[in-house]
Amino acid sequence: MIFSEHKKQGAKIGRAIKKTLLKGIAACPTNKKNKLLTAAINDPYVKGFVIYMSAMSIDMVFKGALWKKKKRIEFLIECWQELGIPMNSIHEFLRVIGDPIKEGIWDEGGQYSKGKNDAALVLTSAYGILNREAFQTDIIVKAQKRANDVIGNNPEVYSNSSKAATLSAAVCEITIEKHLKNHFTDL
Repeated sequence: MIFSEHKKQGAKIGRAIKKTLLKGIAACPTNKKNKLLTAAINDPYVKGFVIYMSAMSIDMVFKGALWKKKKRIEFLIECWQELGIPMNSIHEFLRVIGDPIKEGIWDEGGQYSKGKNDAALVLTSAYGILNREAFQTDIIVKAQKRANDVIGNNPEVYSNSSKAATLSAAVCEITIEKHLKNHFTDL
């Protein structure tokens, strides 16, 4: 079991990403079984978000910067299987990671990059490592307002890590959930 801990971690990240994606399409009347819609999984924005969020989780969440390629791939496969992504699409995702030409093809219209950038904002806000420019973006300003509304009049109750997690959740709501609600609730 020790050797498969990274697979369990991949599945855990997959469940967290799935929960976020499901929040965004919860209002979809055709989604009675609470499953991710195939159209959503194939959306370039969602692909960028999922790939970046899962790949960066290896390094940021699990300190896996020194993991061997095989272990990283096994983590990603478990993560994406948890999302219900078919194996042929998983192979396609793996071919795209780190290949600027293939990413460029997926990025026609800029949605793939937008998904990646939004995933980066979610992760960097969770770890409190936003730079000065990021703090001035509309997304972060709106997210800080939401996070402050959640924290309310009890900021002393929240630790710095829970404040960062609250901000990260707000960033997620404003980005990926908004995208999904706008594109997939009327299918």
